[in-house]
Amino acid sequence: MEGLKKVVLKLWHPGCWSIETTKINPEVYLFVEGAFKIGGEIRANFKLVAENYKSLKKYISDIKKFEHLAKDVLVIGKSDLEAYIHGRFPTESTFYENVFSLEFMPTNIIITKGHEYWTLLIYDEKLKETFEKLGEMKDIEFEVLSVSRLKSLDEKPHDFIEEISSNLSIKQKKVLLEAYKNGYFDWPRRMNLNELSERFGIAKSTCLHHIRTAEQKILKRFVEEIKERESYLSDI
Repeated sequence: MEGLKKVVLKLWHPGCWSIETTKINPEVYLFVEGAFKIGGEIRANFKLVAENYKSLKKYISDIKKFEHLAKDVLVIGKSDLEAYIHGRFPTESTFYENVFSLEFMPTNIIITKGHEYWTLLIYDEKLKETFEKLGEMKDIEFEVLSVSRLKSLDEKPHDFIEEISSNLSIKQKKVLLEAYKNGYFDWPRRMNLNELSERFGIAKSTCLHHIRTAEQKILKRFVEEIKERESYLSDI
């Protein structure tokens, strides 16, 4: 969209509950699912995702060590490697108060390994001014990870699966579906390459070429999408 930029910032500021709790728990990620200013405090909902159960359990236990940075923190649900947290925080300990003085709109906020990663929409003409204002803010440390043009919906198929499908040939899709249905990708395999190629009456080398080409197209597009949606992963 003309004039609008997508900016990803890496932020640090002192006395922040989410920054401090993730600094000592490097295998967890906090996804902000809502943050609001109510009276003299910030209330926020987080989705916590851990790399393993031990990290999840430790993080929840460590929350008590940082009670001085929050008015109240509640774990309101837990399932597998995820948990949901609601917190109430003094405005001075968060970055949200600064958002209202800057002309940008946050679209995604993730906290991990002691830093916040903000994805923002900023008008092109306001970029320089916004970065200057951030630099003037007391005790705020930030790094610009990326600035990119915001893609319009008509630049590519809106549906991610539709885009991948459109890049695969009919034969590649048929071979993939048959391979998946019959356990070629299972471990141990329930169907080998000989059996799969015989189903289509093609040489083993041709069958393998269809599979490898399809895998490469799918994986390449998937990784590109992950890098764009979750750019913080490339920084850590």
